[in-house]
Amino acid sequence: MVKDKINILLTNEGEISGFTKLQDLGFILHHFPMIKTQPIQDAAPFNINNFDYYIFTSKNSVRHFFSLSFVKPDLFAKPVICIGKKTEEQLAKLNINSAYTAKRNYSESLGLELEKIGIINSKKVLIVQGNLSKNILPDYLKKFCDLTRFVAYKTSLIDSINKDLMSILDQKDLNAVFTSPSGFESFKNLYDPKDIKLISIGNSTSSYIKKCGFLPIITSKMQSYEGISDSIISHFNTIK
Repeated sequence: MVKDKINILLTNEGEISGFTKLQDLGFILHHFPMIKTQPIQDAAPFNINNFDYYIFTSKNSVRHFFSLSFVKPDLFAKPVICIGKKTEEQLAKLNINSAYTAKRNYSESLGLELEKIGIINSKKVLIVQGNLSKNILPDYLKKFCDLTRFVAYKTSLIDSINKDLMSILDQKDLNAVFTSPSGFESFKNLYDPKDIKLISIGNSTSSYIKKCGFLPIITSKMQSYEGISDSIISHFNTIK
């Protein structure tokens, strides 16, 4: 249990069950999403059978891809590859098993692993991403497979100030968790980050925060909500 009340602001979209450990230990959690994702409903239909493998890089890529009218989860029989346990679990909800899941939650790791094991070499592969996803993984995969990038969803920044969040920020005793560069961009557009402590899910988000002139107190070693939780607990145990 934490002796002092430590306020944690969660800025991710969607569920926060991955942060349950913090709540169980007495941290006070506040959830105010800084981004929202929506499927691209006018995406051009294509024949699912045109590809040998499908790669999903996040829960959002699974959720929004299978919400498209021309994609039928119950008829989907192609082998899939994914990044992270949470993405794998999202696929399992649709009764789709992952043929390969990256050992680490990083795009770079998946590229190296796939090149090493060779399961998609010279295969026709479709990677499902969002409009703000970086090209690092697609560019790497193109070296050894016939890759197509499909944008299944778009990420939008929250564009209005939340009065309840403003009241919490006024306490000036807040630790804010950012799980993407776009989440931090949205936050800094609406609020002043200088009076809060910043926590990042990984190197890409930390790099963006630093680029904006701020310094995270924590960068999670594991790119997952559970990983951030462990890093937060370790940090506050250290500074007691």
